[in-house]
Amino acid sequence: MFLGYLIFTFPVVAVISLLCYLPVYLYGRKRGRKLPLIRHLTVYALLGVVWSILFLTIFWGGFPGQFPVEYHFLNLIPFIWVKETYAMGFQKMIQQLLLNIAMFVPLGLFGAAVFPSLRKWWRVMCSVLLFALCIETVQYFIGRSADVDDLIMNTVGGVIGYGIFKLLDLGFHKKAWWKNAIDRQ
Repeated sequence: MFLGYLIFTFPVVAVISLLCYLPVYLYGRKRGRKLPLIRHLTVYALLGVVWSILFLTIFWGGFPGQFPVEYHFLNLIPFIWVKETYAMGFQKMIQQLLLNIAMFVPLGLFGAAVFPSLRKWWRVMCSVLLFALCIETVQYFIGRSADVDDLIMNTVGGVIGYGIFKLLDLGFHKKAWWKNAIDRQ
């Protein structure tokens, strides 16, 4: 599945991210703000991460043919997978949980890198939680499962990404390229 995503979806995500970033870039140039290339790449990477998550969670596999959909699955009991396994089996469920974490690690990392207001762990946690909640809500209404465990794991992934950002900041805070990447004067 991941290889198929890379081959078929990566170019689409790259183009959509570029189209989304282009107005931001042009607006900045019009106002006379010239950013270093690495800063542009950091913002572009964040857009790519957001679109990748949306493709994997919402658009992958397409939308149902009719609305309203008949299938709705909602799990509001945290960590129920410990006691009960779904039809996919325990091993596949653990794999899903780990992928839910991994998918949001770049969001926490690049979110903190792009937005100075997200340079506190709790702000990253709240923003990732809100984004993941929106995704789970949409998934419920398009005939996919909405699961509180996905929400928890996505949030954990975002906080891990923030932790990676903090480690990078600790190691590279004096480097000019890092200051340019995170727009720190």
